[in-house]
Amino acid sequence: MSSFMSQFSLAESGENWYALKVFHNKVSAIEARLDALGDCECYVPQKEVVTVASDGRKLVHMQPAIAGLLFLKVAGCRIKQIREIINGHAMFYPSADGSAAVIPEREMLMFRLVTSAQANGLEYLSDSVADYSVGQRVRVLQGPFRGAEGFIRRIRGNRRLVVSISGICAVATSYIPASFLERLP
Repeated sequence: MSSFMSQFSLAESGENWYALKVFHNKVSAIEARLDALGDCECYVPQKEVVTVASDGRKLVHMQPAIAGLLFLKVAGCRIKQIREIINGHAMFYPSADGSAAVIPEREMLMFRLVTSAQANGLEYLSDSVADYSVGQRVRVLQGPFRGAEGFIRRIRGNRRLVVSISGICAVATSYIPASFLERLP
């Protein structure tokens, strides 16, 4: 198990992961407001972006990989208070019954494992259960995604690992050699 995965316990803590759709490109502002509460954890998948300054220098900075998406881990009893804080600036992704959709800890763990690797070739996709629920389920044994679990899909001719958060988003890795993969039941 990778060192990333050992940082996180799969034990129940009374807190759940939720996804927020943030409006008007205010992810950083909402993240700062939620971080100030002190009893929740925010995660925004980031990607490295290189720009060229007017003097020709290359500048490297991080920006959200998926526009308007923020993940929040908080106790369910705090949802009402957080809705008041973010009112008009963000909304929780809803479940079928209209309440805030809970993201399973394991799905979030796998998603964070892949997105935090900062590997080249990650491709962020909108989630579609029909597109990503088929295919062989695998675990990566070697490389920067070691320990990640997901489904193998062919995207533009290459074998890629797709890790999905149902109903919200998915991320596809760069090519992964078959020798790095282990089939799961």
